[in-house]
Amino acid sequence: MRDIAKQNSTGALSAVWRLALCALGVTWVATAAGCSWPGPSPGTDPSPAGDPERFSDALAGVKTEMGAAPEQPYWPYRAGELYAAADSTAQAVTYLQAALFLDPDYAPAAALLSKVYYDSGAHEPAVALLENFLAQNPEGPDALRAALALHLEALGDVERAESVLDGCREDTREVREARTVVTLRGDDLEAALASAKRALDENPKSAANHNNYGIALLYAGRPVEARISFMKALDMNDELPGALYNMAIVEGFYFFDEEKGRQWYARYRKHSNEDPDDLETLFGTDVTRLSESGDEK
Repeated sequence: MRDIAKQNSTGALSAVWRLALCALGVTWVATAAGCSWPGPSPGTDPSPAGDPERFSDALAGVKTEMGAAPEQPYWPYRAGELYAAADSTAQAVTYLQAALFLDPDYAPAAALLSKVYYDSGAHEPAVALLENFLAQNPEGPDALRAALALHLEALGDVERAESVLDGCREDTREVREARTVVTLRGDDLEAALASAKRALDENPKSAANHNNYGIALLYAGRPVEARISFMKALDMNDELPGALYNMAIVEGFYFFDEEKGRQWYARYRKHSNEDPDDLETLFGTDVTRLSESGDEK
């Protein structure tokens, strides 16, 4: 992590913050070779979570199938998928673990459980899960290695994350996007910029990729372009926490507009309470007032 000021590519010494990376571009739910899907394909209308009646009907149907085929790991996986899409983390974990109990080699359940862990910040159990799965399944999908690298990066173990990615068999988009996230936490600013640009060029419709490219630009001493990239990310997803947090940093500490920085941070706080740079202290108590009143709009 860049916790202190470092020399940027322009030769000027500037503060480099723990900007918020986005791992959203990585495809977590891997369709492993040989997996059979007795129900809807993963990723196809995974949950009618916004419609309680449809959600209840879908879950009831899945539980009926579970009773009819108790040995089939797909159905508890599907229940976990429904709960995960509805942000019911505890239930999602329970059912995904049940799927893996039925079939410890069931890659989709391992992948989705890893994502649920990632979203809830439970990186250590995810690392244990994925390392065990890959040890038992050395030919398992590289998407799981990409996921493992992201969890290791989140724990600050960039060296191990790089090693995991080096062990990938194919240079898939999932692997490249994970490598971008990991590289941005290293010290090779040129490599980070190249990696982030490549990921963005391959998937320019990804808000996460625009956010991560903005971070690379900022590390390279190009704050004007970084701000543009963060704004492009927010044009695609105006609730993307990473881009909101990064805009607070850029406006407040690169363009010295404390009020704009405070407003961006207030918007960010509506979606996340994580604050690795302690921006709330830096911006002062007005952040809470802005976040509650909506004055930042």
